[in-house]
Amino acid sequence: MNPILYVTSNIDNAYNEFGFLSRVKDKLKTRIITNEYIKELDIKLINVRMPPNFNKRAYYNNVYYAKKISKCGEVQLSLKTLRTMDYNYYNQFQKKFLAFSVIKSVQLMLRVRKKSLKNCCVVVYDACDMINNNIIEELAKYSKYIVLLSSDLVKVRKLSDYIMASYGVSPIVTDDEIYAIKIADFIISSKNHEFGYGNLVWFLDNSLSKQQNIIAVNDVSYNVPWNIDRTDLSIELVGAILCQMQENDIEKALKYNDIHLKEIKFNNNVIG
Repeated sequence: MNPILYVTSNIDNAYNEFGFLSRVKDKLKTRIITNEYIKELDIKLINVRMPPNFNKRAYYNNVYYAKKISKCGEVQLSLKTLRTMDYNYYNQFQKKFLAFSVIKSVQLMLRVRKKSLKNCCVVVYDACDMINNNIIEELAKYSKYIVLLSSDLVKVRKLSDYIMASYGVSPIVTDDEIYAIKIADFIISSKNHEFGYGNLVWFLDNSLSKQQNIIAVNDVSYNVPWNIDRTDLSIELVGAILCQMQENDIEKALKYNDIHLKEIKFNNNVIG
């Protein structure tokens, strides 16, 4: 397997700069944190800390420079910075693994509250955002009550037709936010958006630093059996490992490798 380049960043200190001085500053801040070897998998893991500069051009340059200092010809990228930007670098398996992790954690949180995903209303907002595509498809495998919330009704109706044809589920399509939030048992949001009091919300945009008057989630971790410094790994890191194992069935891959969802979190805080 190719070495994994695990790129992290402190997004709490995010900035947006592009110019000669910022390029110099960003290079000085980009450095290798750890070099590990996972013996059981015969795979090298390089953790690079990247500055939280989320100017699009600067971000691209910084990812390129992180690859350069890793001194590996071919690497499997595993980006854990600002998810809405990282997503553009995900391969298809990594996108599906994020979707699997989101829906699995939604399922578990509803179960704790003695509810079933099959019978609950899940609202996806903004349903037209690319990051939600695989999530909606994964959700359609388990839920019959899906609401696609978006201002682009033409585009979202086409998506609804595709879901109906592929999964036999007919999502509700609406641009009425008040209505959608009122009937929601759970909201999956690609936007950093304020929702009503008491909602359960999975934020794909992980830039939110504080919870509002809601139960918010933006991350999960996995328990792994391998002998490395950390026993719980992020969605991004597990996805980068599994995608190289040529296994398309995610549940089968997790079971075979004895990997289990460990914690559901908002930033570093575990959510019950």
